[in-house]
This record gives sequence, structure tokens and C-alpha cells, in this order.
Amino acid sequence: MGKKLKIAIAIPTYNRLEKLKFALSKIEAQEIDDRFELYCVISNIASTDGTTEFLNQLSHKNINYVTWNKPEENIYLNWRRCSEAIPEDVDWVWLNGDDDFLTNDQVIKGLVNVIEQNTCLETSLIHICQARRSRKTGRIIKDNLFDLCNQLGYHEILGWMSSLVVRCDQFKVAIDFATAPVIEYPNPVDHIKFKISVYPHSAGLLRVCANDKALFVDEPWVEPQEEQQSEESIARWAESFHGDRYFFVIDDLLAMYDEGLLKKKCRLNFFRYLNYSFWDRYATFLIQQLVHNGFLSELNKEHLSSLHKISELLENPRENKIFLQWYTLLCMQVVQYEKAHQEVTNLQNQLVAQFDLTQSHTYTFEVLNEQSGIFD
Repeated sequence: MGKKLKIAIAIPTYNRLEKLKFALSKIEAQEIDDRFELYCVISNIASTDGTTEFLNQLSHKNINYVTWNKPEENIYLNWRRCSEAIPEDVDWVWLNGDDDFLTNDQVIKGLVNVIEQNTCLETSLIHICQARRSRKTGRIIKDNLFDLCNQLGYHEILGWMSSLVVRCDQFKVAIDFATAPVIEYPNPVDHIKFKISVYPHSAGLLRVCANDKALFVDEPWVEPQEEQQSEESIARWAESFHGDRYFFVIDDLLAMYDEGLLKKKCRLNFFRYLNYSFWDRYATFLIQQLVHNGFLSELNKEHLSSLHKISELLENPRENKIFLQWYTLLCMQVVQYEKAHQEVTNLQNQLVAQFDLTQSHTYTFEVLNEQSGIFD
């Protein structure tokens, strides 16, 4: 019998005690065999819902629990603390959201099978498909990470945190990079000022592992606890300006090209976002802002202008031409809408003035009045 694999499930948690308990119940239900040891590393630095007290008494006979359970002012340290708490001799880290869960008790054994059967000494990252999006074929696609993103989509491979299983040393380097800006600038307003994207962990992993082997595993092993995004999650996203920070994904990618970390350009598929594309999402956000306000703010005009940079990333000239035509049309529509809205606003102001004029009194209220001439 060789050395046992050490696998850690890493969960940064914040004020989701009941969901965390459910997630941990699925981890504790995992069947453990003599090929591996299972760790569960949980960081909690700001919860106020009883999570701290719960973690203080957490233990299990088959799971090696490791917790970072100390209050800190900067909530954005949570991911960094989770990474730091992972023992150095762990082989693989599976990042999990506190509102997600493993779908059956054979998941970790299945992951170990994948690691053992796919020459993973050369592999740095394994993507486990979200259960509701899996075709359940058991198929494994192997490529270097950048090419896998080019084939299936950057967001699809690296966006959802609970799909990511990463070699421990590379995980720690990627999370250090991803968390550095938000630790330095903890105010969410500064995340806009300094263009901190909504997917810093994705950028960190692509930086570290772009040219390394990666696997896509079409197995339904992990799933969100909510069918749809919860109101609580929507509120968190709004507080952190997620809508604006999607645009900074473009800046993440351009920085990697400028630094020579990425050599090849992107296919259209690279920009896949669920069942449409990143620029569809960008356009949706801008159109909503435009229709709601009647115009684009200076920040949203910057967002619109930044979309042109996507053309610098596209590999295929024909696809680039189609994108630029789409972008030009969007810009024209924005200008036309703002002009039309201003014209309607001006007309509305004229009508209001006309309405106010019609409401001014021409006569006194009494029937007999001086304007009638009767008193002449």
C-alpha cells in the first residue's frame, strides 16, 4: 500500500449556519477507504449567527476537521484564512461553497478513482461538473487548462467555486494572488476603482495553471442547495457591486497577456457564460441601466467602452468581425436611446409647463366679476 492521498474540502463560510450544517452532513456521510484521508477545512472570521460556537465543538471520527474560527475586521480575509489553514501535506483541495453539497456518499471515492486513473501527477486542476448541468456520462476530458477553457468556457471551467479541485500548492498560490487586492482594499467601492473582478479566484487559477494539465469530469457530484439564487445571495452580490465587477474579467485576461502568462488567443467559446456569452451578460446589465435611468452613467460608459477590448482577445478574424459588428450596433443603440430619451424628457418638460399654465386662474371664482364688464 502506497502513501495515502490527503484530500481537503475547503469551505470559507459567512452567516449561513444551517446551510453549512447541511453541507457538512453530506461530507460526514462520505464512505472512506484506506486509499485516502479526508480533511474539511473551514474558515469563519465574521459570522454572527452562531457559526463560531458551532465550529468550536465540531468533530467527527472519519473527518479531520481543521477550522480557522477567529473574528477579524476585514471580511475579505476569509478565503485567505481558509487557504492558510489547509495543512501543507494535503495533496488536493476541493473548494466548496457553504451553500453547496456533495450529492451522494461515494463522491470522494469517485474523485480518488479519477485521480488514480488519469496520471494526475501531471494534472493541476480537476473540474467537477455541477450536478444539474451534467449529462452524467462519466466522460473525462483532458487538456491543458487554457485549452479546456477555450473549448468549454472560462466561466464554465473556473467560475463556480464548488467545481474546483486543485493541487494544494498551486491552490495556495492562486488564492494568495486572488485575495491580495480585496485584502488591500476592503471597501467594496474600491473594488470598482481598482477594477477587482467578480472572479478573482478564476484569474488566480488561470495565472498559476494555464499551461498545466486539467480534467473536466462529467459526473453529478456537487450541487447548490438552492434551485435559484437566494434573496440573501442577491443582496450580497449587490453590496459587492458584482454587476459592475463582471466587466473587469476583461482586464484580468488582458493583464495575463501583457505579462506573457497567456500566449494563445481566445475562441468565442472561451467567453461562454452558462447558456449565453459574457458579452450578452454585459449588454443585459447596460440595457437595464439605460432603460432604468434613461442614460448611461460615466461608469457604465466606461464599461461599454471596455467591451471593445474583447476584440483584442479573439483568435478568429471572422468571429472578431462578428463581435465588432455586434459591439458597434450596441453603441449606436445606446446613443439613439439616450437622444430619444432626452427628446421625450424635453417634450415632457414642455407639457408640464403647458399644464401648469392651464392651471393658472383667468377669472375670479365669483360669477360676477370685474372682467365681465357688468360693473362698468
